[in-house]
Amino acid sequence: MAYRIRKKNTPENGSVSAAGTSGEPPVPPRVEALAGKLTGAGTSRNAWGFAGTILFILLVGTGIVYHIHSKKVARESDAAALETKAEQLYSRGQQSNGPELVEAKKLLEQVMSTYPDTPSARVAPLFLASIINIQTPQDSSKAIEWLHRGLDLNAGNMKLLPFYYESMGLTMMSAHQYDQAIAMFQKVTEFPGKILADAALYNIGKTYEILNQTALAIINYKKLVKEFPSSPWAAESEPFLMKNGVTPPATTQPLPVSPQK
Repeated sequence: MAYRIRKKNTPENGSVSAAGTSGEPPVPPRVEALAGKLTGAGTSRNAWGFAGTILFILLVGTGIVYHIHSKKVARESDAAALETKAEQLYSRGQQSNGPELVEAKKLLEQVMSTYPDTPSARVAPLFLASIINIQTPQDSSKAIEWLHRGLDLNAGNMKLLPFYYESMGLTMMSAHQYDQAIAMFQKVTEFPGKILADAALYNIGKTYEILNQTALAIINYKKLVKEFPSSPWAAESEPFLMKNGVTPPATTQPLPVSPQK
């Protein structure tokens, strides 16, 4: 299962400038402190000399900050360009396990190695794990390594973490690590906003189906239908419920919500 991530320019993903509302970069505290000391000599014969020194320091300090800020923006832009191209290749190749996935993997690995401190690096592990699961599902340990790295990079990010735990659960489910998979899906249901909670409940029920624990599967499917009656996953659970004598309410199938950073 693949999820497309879109990004917003929010303070959370680090893409908003740290400069003031005027668009100008801030003056470093150390420069302000030094300027304060220099202004204390205003009664001396060299007052204008001190003033000139203050202006020079402020100009140099501001230039340094602006250079650093501009470099950061440029790095994030370069990383985002690689990420966008990789996502496009991923979208074309995921259904057929086509050659596009090979190129997408290279670009995403480049993001991680060259731009590890950018917002794009927070998303890349999710796609890398998905590519591994598509190309070589037997290498689930490598996919899990990437997902753990993504979890570390996104500590506190309530919008992206559910996708990492859901992907971790699906990876472990494919690797027949069913208890661990259920634990990951349970984490997804606990996030505020219930992002992917319907998919997680469905996958918990499906895992219990695989384990032939029908009663537990029914409990989770019924919870899914009750809490998310309009979810497409609720509709997916209906055949199993009806097969086991449970008549669920009518459900509809809207398009899944696209997550945003």
